[in-house]
Amino acid sequence: MSELFPVEKNFRDGQDNKRLYEKDGWYPRRGLEASDERVAELQEKGFIGGEGASDEAPEGQNDGPGTDYPKHTGGGYYELSNGEKVQGKEEAEKAEQELSEAPQE
Repeated sequence: MSELFPVEKNFRDGQDNKRLYEKDGWYPRRGLEASDERVAELQEKGFIGGEGASDEAPEGQNDGPGTDYPKHTGGGYYELSNGEKVQGKEEAEKAEQELSEAPQE
């Protein structure tokens, strides 16, 4: 398992399907191996902390797409982990599942 870093402020990771990482969460999500260069870049920008890196996230955190997504935003629309909006719960759940199974670049 790769090292985990505390998220210091919300950001969308363009190298992870525009996944939203929220403050007080952990980077990277479960199943994603982040390069040392990417970690350094995010630390430099203040998105993730360099101190207190952990080998394991607390229970229920850092489970990747599908854990907190899709999020109901009202009017029958749901937000996916990559920021897209989808109408209908079943469609949103299906789309989120596809995102979690997509190969990472």
